Amino acid sequence: LTAARRTSLSMLLKFALLILSLCHAAPLPSCESDTSSHCLGDGADLSPEGIEACLQALGEAGRSAGCNAYLSMLAGCGAEIGSGGVCAESHMNGETAACLVQRTPEEQLSEGCRAALPEKEEAKGLYGIYWKDGKRELDEDEVGELVGDELDTYLRWIKRKKGKKTDRGKERDYAVRTAKKAAASKQIVAKAEEAARAAKQAGEGAKAQQEAAMKAAEAAAADAVATDMTKTLKPFTRSNIKAFAAQAVKQVKDEL
Repeated sequence: LTAARRTSLSMLLKFALLILSLCHAAPLPSCESDTSSHCLGDGADLSPEGIEACLQALGEAGRSAGCNAYLSMLAGCGAEIGSGGVCAESHMNGETAACLVQRTPEEQLSEGCRAALPEKEEAKGLYGIYWKDGKRELDEDEVGELVGDELDTYLRWIKRKKGKKTDRGKERDYAVRTAKKAAASKQIVAKAEEAARAAKQAGEGAKAQQEAAMKAAEAAAADAVATDMTKTLKPFTRSNIKAFAAQAVKQVKDEL
């Protein structure tokens, strides 16, 4: 975008926020509604790659503005949400936008990531204050502060959380759990690779490299479950951890 175009868009956004400010703060960028509406159902690929492919296939015109903003943010903040990034764990826990937009000081973000973030506004309401660090049940006084769409959003979330899940709700939860497990598995293998590579560089043999990878995988798996703020990530089995270690050792072995 040109500077003039960015200025024009910024002025329009500020005008819209002025009108809405008495009601509620704008929600964080998200593709949740787009995923629910277009990427779930019979025959849908619920893997992280399948969901991403579905969203991309919708095209910019077929996605909501919030989803377009979310995908742009992911593209611009790859280093921040990737392995070892400042928001890597939050990304794995499904709280990417909250980490990038609300929790992380701008000076810790790359220039490209800062440019990809939505314009900040004063923290308020459900997403700005109460769910800033993750979704949780609110007390009576906090619920009383919510109005309009934010109140509806909270009540729907409580109903889904406490009521009987619909088939679509189950599909959405499955997709979230699958994505979280895939992201955690990738991080665990990366840690195991680091350990196996260090052992190889130290002149250790194949058995020592395998042991180092296994130990690192066990620690990373336990940490992933312990730091899962939504408590939906199930403990990894012994066979899972062995597979992670074997994958890591193979990767290191194949390196030149």
